[in-house]
Amino acid sequence: MTVTETHAPVTGEHVPPPSLGESSPRGLAGLLSSGDHKTVGRMWIVVSLLLGGFVLVCGLLLHLERTALPNVDVFVGVESFRQIFTLHRIGLVFLFAMPLWIGLATYMVPLQIGARGVAFPRAAAAAFWVWLTGAGILIASWAIDGGLVAGGEQRAVELSLLSFAVVVLAQLAAVAVLLTTMFTQRPHGMSLERMPIFSWSVLVAGAVWLLTLPVLVANLVIMWVDLRGAGAVRYGAGQNLFDQVAWVFEQPQVFVFAVPAIGVIGEILPVAFGTPQRRWGVMLSLVGLVGVFSFGAGLQGFFSPSARTTPLYVVSGIVLALGVVALLGGWADLGRSTRRLPRPSGHLALALSALGVLVFAAIVAFIRVLGGAVGFLRSFARHNESWQNDLDGALAPLDDLRGTMAGAGLLDLVVMTAVLGAVAGLFYWSPKIFGRRASHAAGFGAAGILGAGGLLVGLMGLVAGFLGQPDQPSMSFTSVGAEVAAVLSVIGVIGILAGLGIVVISVLRGASELARGATTVTDPWGGHTLEWVAPSPPPVDNFADQPVAPVRSAHPLWDTPPPGGADALGSAR
Repeated sequence: MTVTETHAPVTGEHVPPPSLGESSPRGLAGLLSSGDHKTVGRMWIVVSLLLGGFVLVCGLLLHLERTALPNVDVFVGVESFRQIFTLHRIGLVFLFAMPLWIGLATYMVPLQIGARGVAFPRAAAAAFWVWLTGAGILIASWAIDGGLVAGGEQRAVELSLLSFAVVVLAQLAAVAVLLTTMFTQRPHGMSLERMPIFSWSVLVAGAVWLLTLPVLVANLVIMWVDLRGAGAVRYGAGQNLFDQVAWVFEQPQVFVFAVPAIGVIGEILPVAFGTPQRRWGVMLSLVGLVGVFSFGAGLQGFFSPSARTTPLYVVSGIVLALGVVALLGGWADLGRSTRRLPRPSGHLALALSALGVLVFAAIVAFIRVLGGAVGFLRSFARHNESWQNDLDGALAPLDDLRGTMAGAGLLDLVVMTAVLGAVAGLFYWSPKIFGRRASHAAGFGAAGILGAGGLLVGLMGLVAGFLGQPDQPSMSFTSVGAEVAAVLSVIGVIGILAGLGIVVISVLRGASELARGATTVTDPWGGHTLEWVAPSPPPVDNFADQPVAPVRSAHPLWDTPPPGGADALGSAR
C-alpha cells in the first residue's frame, strides 16, 4: 500500500504497536540525544505550554495592579511594573505562541508532506535546546533586575538583550529547518499548491519570520553595542529600549503569529464536513495575502514616529481584515455545499473558537487603522472647514487610539487566536502525537474557557483604549472605566489560565500514555492528508516501509476509494 492510498478502516480503538526499527535510548538520555522530529516537536510543545502559564501569571499581576483596588499593591514602583510589562510582552510571543507553533509544525509538517524526517535533524534538536537555554537566561536576567527598562542594572540589561537575541535566533534556526524540509522533502507530484493548508500556512509564516525577525536581532545588537559604550547615546538608553522592539508586538507584524492558526482551521473544517475545500487556490492565496501584509519590519515607530499614519500601515490593516472575511466566506461555503452541520468534536470546537477570536482581532485591526486614515480624509476636506470640523468630531476617538491599550487588546486577541489554533491542532492530531484521542469533553471545555477569556481580555483592552488608557507602562489611570476594564481583564486572564490548565493536563496525560506504549487507529477522523496513513503514533521513519506514491491533489486520501468501494469509503469517514 502506498501512502496516498486510502486505508481500510480498523475496528476497535487499539491496534498492535508498529515496529520502531532499531532501539533508541529512553528517558532523559533519549530526549537529550534524539534527532527525531517527533520527539523534538513534543518537547517544544510541552515546554512552551508550561512557559505560557508563567507568562500569563505575569499578565495577571499587571492587570491586578491596573485595577487600583484598595490594599492591592503588586509592584513596589513603576520600574518593577515596567520590567514585568516587557517580560510579559516578550514572553507572550517568543516563549509561548511562536514556540508552540514551532513544536506543532516540527512534529506534523514532515508527516503531512510525506517526508521521513526533517532536513537537518541535529539542527532541529539544537534549535530547541538553544531556545530553552536562552529562555531560562532571559527569565533569570529579568529576575536579577534586568529587562528592557531604564532602571535596570546595566549588566543584567545587557544579559537580557543577549538572551533575547539567542531566543529569537534559535527559533529562526528551527523555522529554517522546517522551510528547507518543505522545499526539499516533498514527494513527487506535491507542488506548493498541493501542500496541505497547515504546511502552507507554516511556509508563509516562516518566510515572514525569516524576513522580519533578523531585523529584531539587529535592533537588539545596536542596543547592546550602544549600552556597552562609555555612555548610551540613544539606542541603549533605558527609556528607549522597549520602544525599539515594540513593532514586533504591534499591528501588522503581530498577525503573522496567527497565520498558522488559519492553516489548522483549514485542516479541521473540511474533515468535519467530510468534503474537500472548494476554491483551493483562492484559499491558499488568501493565506499568503495575510502573511505578506503582516510584514511590519518597515513600520517601526521608534525610528519613524509617523509610521502608523502612512498609507502602508492603513492598507495593511484593511487588507488583513478583508482577508480574514474572505477566508471566513470560503469556510462558510463548505457548509453551504454540504447542506449539513459538521460532525461535533473537541478539536472542531477549538478551531471555531480560534476563528471567532481571529474575526474580533480583524475588527480591532480595522478600527485602529481608521485612526491612521484620519489624516488622509482631512486632506480631502482642507478647503471645507465645516465638513472638516464634523469629520474631526466623528473620528477623534479613532484618532486617539494610537498609543493606547487598544494595541495591547489586539496583541491579546491575536495571541489567543494562535494559542487556540495550536491547541486545536494538538487535539486534532492527538492520535499521531500521543497515540490516543484527546478527550472531546476537554476540547469543548478548553474552547469555551480559552475563547471567552481571550475575548474578554482583548476587548477590555480595546475599551481601555477608547477610555484613553496608555499602552506604555503606567500606574495611573485616566478614568474609572479603565480600572473596571482592568478588573474584567483579571477575570479573563484567570479563565485563560484555567483553560490552559485543561490543555496541559490533557497533554501530560497523553505523554504519559505514550510512554507506556499507547497506540490507536491510524485515522479516526477520516482525514485527507498524508499524515493519516502513518501509524498512530508513527515509527521513527514515519511511514515504515510504505513507498511514497505521486500526489495528485491537495487531498490525496480522498482521491482513491479504499478496498471495498464506496461503502467502505463512507464507513471510513
